Amino acid sequence: MLKILPVFAAVLLFTVGARAHDTGKKPHVHQNGPYRIHVITIGPGEELFTRFGHIAMMVENTATNEKRVYNFGTFTFDDPELRIKYARGFLNYWLSVASFDLFFSYYAEMNRDVWLQTLNLSEAQAKDVAHRLEINSLPENRYYAYRHYLDNCCTRIRDVIDDVTDGAISKKFKKQSVPRDFRYWTATALDGLPIYKSVILYSLGPAIDKPLTRWDEEFLPAVLLEDLDKVTLGKSGVPLVASKRLLVERHGSPIGAQVPTIDIVVLMVLGLLMVVGFGAPLIVGNKKWSRRCLGAGLVLWGLLAGLGGLMLLAYWTLTTHYDTHYNENLLVNPFLHMWLIGPGVMLLFRARLGGRTVKFMRWYLLGALALISVDILLKIGPFIQGNWAPIVLAIALNTAAFFGLQRTEIE
Repeated sequence: MLKILPVFAAVLLFTVGARAHDTGKKPHVHQNGPYRIHVITIGPGEELFTRFGHIAMMVENTATNEKRVYNFGTFTFDDPELRIKYARGFLNYWLSVASFDLFFSYYAEMNRDVWLQTLNLSEAQAKDVAHRLEINSLPENRYYAYRHYLDNCCTRIRDVIDDVTDGAISKKFKKQSVPRDFRYWTATALDGLPIYKSVILYSLGPAIDKPLTRWDEEFLPAVLLEDLDKVTLGKSGVPLVASKRLLVERHGSPIGAQVPTIDIVVLMVLGLLMVVGFGAPLIVGNKKWSRRCLGAGLVLWGLLAGLGGLMLLAYWTLTTHYDTHYNENLLVNPFLHMWLIGPGVMLLFRARLGGRTVKFMRWYLLGALALISVDILLKIGPFIQGNWAPIVLAIALNTAAFFGLQRTEIE
């Protein structure tokens, strides 16, 4: 779920003091074997690609004191060919191995929470986990097709633990329904990044609006961290987690509490242009400068809606980003909106349009509103995409454009 940067090794130059806190009781731990298994959970960071947190598994060899961290969230954009593949949806992640000191120092330096959970596994179970991870880390086995919600660094670790404990996690959480969906978790993780949040939620289709179980929510490291504490093993009822420690506690303001200045400026400028562009002709009427304002509004709306629709069409037809397919926002903002740019430019610079053009634009805007109505009606049936924000915005701007053209007699 997180990129291991090329400068990863530079962290060895730093000596980071960790604060460790016990957070509960310490049940008996099976220590009669050579391996001890730990889950390391990393809290969210400020950057976009760190917002969902991260997780890894550590195998501690008690005989040699070697601590190897297995990280399913490794990928890179360094290769230009890989960037093209990533853009098309072929997200090949891999399982990498690092020493605990290197892994820990990196995240401590990044000011991220670091939790350590020691699992209460038998000698055979711990040996099984160590063997699985070692085999999985071989060059011929380490790559996998990453899916953010369905197959990521967290679900892989969850599945390993579930397998060696005879389904201890799945038996408890797989049938437990929750009132949330993937869109909720995505929006929550992106708090404080309004532009990224808007674009990403706009791009994601109905695949992320389906009802979930608690098992599904364990694609998130923070959720799995919490759920592991609730799992017991077999008839004995021994807790799965033998001990839990907060090794590093993040300092500073909460994640998402501060909105980047650039986001605030961009949103204010866009909002002001839209309000002035579509508001001026409605309030002032047929004035030359209000027609120019309307032109600016049409250019901006044509760019945003048209390019947005084109992006969704490309995602659906040209990529394997399955979570973006069948996106209902194609009805809300069709790529044909780009044609509004031409009349908008003419209004902006000449303050004039031909009568036929104005008439056609009005009919087009009525058609756009009709398409939005279709999307709303589809929600009565099985169409469940949570795209009400784009719907409301599109209704408002298409309606304002329609009445703006009607109010402004342009030739």
